Amino acid sequence: MATWWWPPRRMGGDPVLDEEAKARYRSHLTRLDEETERALELGDDRRAAELDREREALLSELRLAAGLGGRARRLGDEAERARKTVTARIRDVLRKLDSLHPALAAHLRATVSTGATCRYDPRPTTNWHL
Repeated sequence: MATWWWPPRRMGGDPVLDEEAKARYRSHLTRLDEETERALELGDDRRAAELDREREALLSELRLAAGLGGRARRLGDEAERARKTVTARIRDVLRKLDSLHPALAAHLRATVSTGATCRYDPRPTTNWHL
């Protein structure tokens, strides 16, 4: 198993979401939950479904603003930019491998993970015949 890591060098960027934004998101989610509950009590399933979709879209945006373990992502974060660049390059190579060596591409998709670290974990071990 191989793991690559680079030290998190920060440029002092602001968080993607400040405390005020987080409080507003929490308030909006609470309102959506209350409205959904009212809609269900009134038997308005269509409205409840619309509110659920809005809630899920909001949660999806919040997930994008959160980093590993729920920590705040930061604007101008050098480590974050590097992480995104490495992940994008790995995806590019895998797309190219799809036509050149499909078995290798499938193997790498199953065994390489990206995030705060890049990890190659081939379990069970694969024997390649070239």
